[in-house]
Amino acid sequence: MELVKISDCEFEMKKEGKMLSSAKIFADEKILEAIKKDKTLEQLKNMACLPGLEGNALALPDAHQGYGFCIGGVAALRVKD
Repeated sequence: MELVKISDCEFEMKKEGKMLSSAKIFADEKILEAIKKDKTLEQLKNMACLPGLEGNALALPDAHQGYGFCIGGVAALRVKD
């Protein structure tokens, strides 16, 4: 997965494969290195594949591996009535 530095505290995971949008990581380089040590980025990529995703999947500075959805992850999903 390709990460592009947008600013000192913002990185973008480029859309690839089944991702419906790119994903954003809000963290400085030191925090990003910690995030890379577990499955957080893989889970963020999976979040970007969720049906109904509106906009980007996001990872906040406290992001870490969760159970399916990373802790510190944010996604807006459109649901049918």
